[in-house]
Amino acid sequence: MHLIPESWAHLHMLVSVFPSVGLLIILGVYASALATNNEFSKRTCLALLAIAGALAIPTYFSGTGSAAAVAGNPRFSPAMISAHQTIGYVALLTLVVMGAAAAYELWQYRTTGYLTRLGRNIVLASGGVTLLLMAVAGEQGWEINHTELFLDPAKQMTSQYWSHVHIIVHHFPAVGLTLALALFITALVANNNGLKRVSLVLFAIFGILGAPTYVTGAAAMWALKDMPGGISQAAINAHRDMALISLFGLAATGITAYFELWRYRYLQRFSNKMLYLTLTFAVITFGFMAETGHRGGQINHPEIRVDPLPVDANAFWSPHIENLINNVIWFVPWQTVHFFGYSIVFGTVLAVVLRIFGFWKSVPFSAVHRILPLGVFGVAMNVFTGMLMLMADTFRYVNEITFVPKMFFLPIGAIAVLYFSLSDRLFRVKAGEDAPATAKWVAALLLVSWVVVIMGGRLLPYV
Repeated sequence: MHLIPESWAHLHMLVSVFPSVGLLIILGVYASALATNNEFSKRTCLALLAIAGALAIPTYFSGTGSAAAVAGNPRFSPAMISAHQTIGYVALLTLVVMGAAAAYELWQYRTTGYLTRLGRNIVLASGGVTLLLMAVAGEQGWEINHTELFLDPAKQMTSQYWSHVHIIVHHFPAVGLTLALALFITALVANNNGLKRVSLVLFAIFGILGAPTYVTGAAAMWALKDMPGGISQAAINAHRDMALISLFGLAATGITAYFELWRYRYLQRFSNKMLYLTLTFAVITFGFMAETGHRGGQINHPEIRVDPLPVDANAFWSPHIENLINNVIWFVPWQTVHFFGYSIVFGTVLAVVLRIFGFWKSVPFSAVHRILPLGVFGVAMNVFTGMLMLMADTFRYVNEITFVPKMFFLPIGAIAVLYFSLSDRLFRVKAGEDAPATAKWVAALLLVSWVVVIMGGRLLPYV
């Protein structure tokens, strides 16, 4: 089982991302709970923050053990390790303060029945400081082991920024899915609708983030190819196989979660069948994500390798999919479906935006809200076909100048759609009424995002 650590370095890789990426997600949910004044969600987040504070202990010991294990290895810079440890220890100290404050708040609630404003402020302040320190320590830690970040850009087949972004962004679906799953199970056991909604939103967000994670990973492959250090294409293909399955698992979980959020808006109750279907997708995807992370970690972390890396690049099906899609007979149909998906997305976006800007004021927003699943269906079509097309010609796509804004605005445009399904104020806008100002700003962002995404895709062959 790859979730069972086999060395100090392995344990450090498993636990260190939770006090950093995990803390950002928990604090975000905590802020949402404060905004909605959901007491159960507040206490759940405080419990998770207290656990995050306790994770400072294994993070400290595993980090110290990892440093000792790699001491003397010429691959690892002693100066960089020392700088990483120094900032890391300060970050862990503030993490302990935050965890202790969260634990005290929970104890305070058990004895008095209410949460204090002072405790909330201490948790938020210490959590914010910890995030900043963890970001610095994390960047230093990644630079220790990821030597591809320092290769000569002129000699690389793709920009090293793809690799850098992948190192950062791939933690969010992995850690985020884990935390969302924990929150979702807690919400199901406690039957708390507020926490159920939060969990479903997280599933939808991390389902969206699966696309840029996969794309940046495909681009990073070109920075790793033929790099000194024994990184083989076979090891990369092993990771790619599982990453593609994980991408579709994240998409299935996110889409199911979104449709249940959309349905809840009308019925004001959840369907147990849909909730447990989402749970099933999430648990299965969690298993795939664990294997994906393990295979990815072995590519560039020789200190955690127990078994030898694969050597036969053709033993995996990713290169065979590449060859298949590269055939015009197969590429053209997927491209056609891809364009059709964008048409559905833009048509849905345009209808929603026009109503929010006041062009169709005779229609209540609740009527426009009903067509949102069409846009989600179009996005799902694009993710599926887009990833297959990317596999067919990754090198050309990631080196085209219009592909960068396309992939930057894609998650922004997809996540913005969630606002229209979550805003109570917007949903209550009746015929003849203006949409709130916030909705207009979000609608403008949504329209700009999808215009850039579509234009970026269409200009790929010409710029």
